[in-house]
Amino acid sequence: MKRNRKATHIQWDVDEPEDMESLPTEIDIPDGMTDIEEISDYITDQTGFCHNGFIVEG
Repeated sequence: MKRNRKATHIQWDVDEPEDMESLPTEIDIPDGMTDIEEISDYITDQTGFCHNGFIVEG
């Protein structure tokens, strides 16, 4: 059963404010991914940007 979980309220770590314009406000989390560190790495891998936190919803 799909849970449709998302990472939201992502606090992007950017050097240039204009980089925020191209970054998503939420990212779908693959089914079965539950470890926070794994989700954190997934967010970075998907965008190429680091972050300072997020909320998992769903």
